[in-house]
Amino acid sequence: MGSGHVGAGRSGLRALATEGPPMIRVMKSLSELDTHEFTRRGEHASGVRALADMPRLTSLLMELKGDLDWQLTGRSDLRADGSREAFLELTIHTRVTMRCVRCLESVEVGLDEARHYRMVGDEAQAMREDSEDDEHDLLVSSRHFDFAGLIEDEAIMALPAAPRHEDCAAPSAQPDGSGRIEASPKQVDPETGAPANPFAALASLRRKPD
Repeated sequence: MGSGHVGAGRSGLRALATEGPPMIRVMKSLSELDTHEFTRRGEHASGVRALADMPRLTSLLMELKGDLDWQLTGRSDLRADGSREAFLELTIHTRVTMRCVRCLESVEVGLDEARHYRMVGDEAQAMREDSEDDEHDLLVSSRHFDFAGLIEDEAIMALPAAPRHEDCAAPSAQPDGSGRIEASPKQVDPETGAPANPFAALASLRRKPD
């Protein structure tokens, strides 16, 4: 990859070509990425997306605030037969707020992902070669690739299936007057002061005459 540097705004993509004279290309929409040129020229791009702009992702979160940082690098490798093979590398970084599966309170989750893709000509080729490539996910090249959708897809797949705090307790099923869940008070034996044994109480009930 060349030494060109890239910057980007919140809603656009700016890339500096790494071959030929310096050239900055600005895309008005992240759905208009030309993966053919991006990989052929070995370009690099970076930017920021607001989480609120990704509705499929935010439907799984407790809060909409925050941003996602991304970087994209393209390259084209020469094969032994003289043809070229194109690749993309995407990294994403963000922190999101989800609901803890144990205490049901909010928990902050960090997402740091690096994904590697090999570009193919069509869906048929992708289906045919998918099982043969363990190092890359296969993507179909396009002059108008939906890069925004790819970022959101990868962020969704990076979410933990069961987010939880490192140390928290499951709530009881007794809400207080405010609607919050509070832990049930422990029952204490009035004679010994020790925690009451619920099974002993059950046994005493069974011994009572009808």
